[in-house]
Amino acid sequence: MKKISFFILMLILLLTSCSSQDKESKATEEHKPAAVESVVSSDAAPEHETVTFEVENFGNFVVETFPEYAPDTVAHFLKLVNSGFYNGFTIEQIDHSFAMLSSKSPQDLNSDSAAYFNYSIPGEFTQNGRSNNLPLEKYTLALYHAPDQNDSAMAQFMIFLTNDHEVNGSYAGFAKVVEGTDVIDKMAGTLVDERDAPVLPIVMKKVYINE
Repeated sequence: MKKISFFILMLILLLTSCSSQDKESKATEEHKPAAVESVVSSDAAPEHETVTFEVENFGNFVVETFPEYAPDTVAHFLKLVNSGFYNGFTIEQIDHSFAMLSSKSPQDLNSDSAAYFNYSIPGEFTQNGRSNNLPLEKYTLALYHAPDQNDSAMAQFMIFLTNDHEVNGSYAGFAKVVEGTDVIDKMAGTLVDERDAPVLPIVMKKVYINE
């Protein structure tokens, strides 16, 4: 009789223990944090800005920047735009079989834009050891640098007028004209002198980043 009572007592204790463990396991499972997928991606594309150029007597054109190809160049270009540097910029030279070259006299700089103008950018193009796969096709903008001085680019840019050239990988392409290509065509078709300078000035009255 004592053996039977002892056995019953042990069975009750075992069942009680199992029930308690089940409750603890269920409680732990209920309070366990749910798995959450990360919404942060290191491969997120950098933001593209658009910039409007108001060209006197020609109209407006808009360019879109591509920081994934030339991040330092784009950042420098946007600082120049924000400083007002490109207001009053002109087209210095037009080579109808190649590109238009922009320019501005250093005497016209204000104190803010002068600081950026005097800061050169390392050339972000393949011939300078930097990856840049933006093709320098028609309506693409590239930062100009002096021949054989890959890290001398400051503020001048080129707008390519053709695909038929052999300079891909030689200049830092950073933007494309996305609106107003007809304005670029009109600018490119203007009369030039023996130095390829426009006979009548082509002036960018106002240049600004779009909201």
